[in-house]
Amino acid sequence: MPSYTYELQDPRVFLSNLRKNFLEMEGDPWSELATFVLSGHVEYLPVRINPMRSGYIYVYQKAKLNLTLYFSERLFNRMVELLDEEKIKMFKAMAQSSIPERAGYIV
Repeated sequence: MPSYTYELQDPRVFLSNLRKNFLEMEGDPWSELATFVLSGHVEYLPVRINPMRSGYIYVYQKAKLNLTLYFSERLFNRMVELLDEEKIKMFKAMAQSSIPERAGYIV
């Protein structure tokens, strides 16, 4: 049975991992996004799905995580220009892979 820590990494570490994922994807828009992703701000908001209750066996399960990235207006507008619907899905997948599997969160 898998177990999870439900611990979130430091936002700077998350952004650094995300940048590393961007650099692994060659070409546009990933190389440009990698240049300014570290200037962003991360906000984590875990979604509680089943709090522990007395008398119930606790079962480890993946938990939903609302992840918000903030950038300056200029950088945000540039991201809107660069990312189409398909690339946004790839962006989300890269954000998910930047969170350790052991943490137990799904973006």
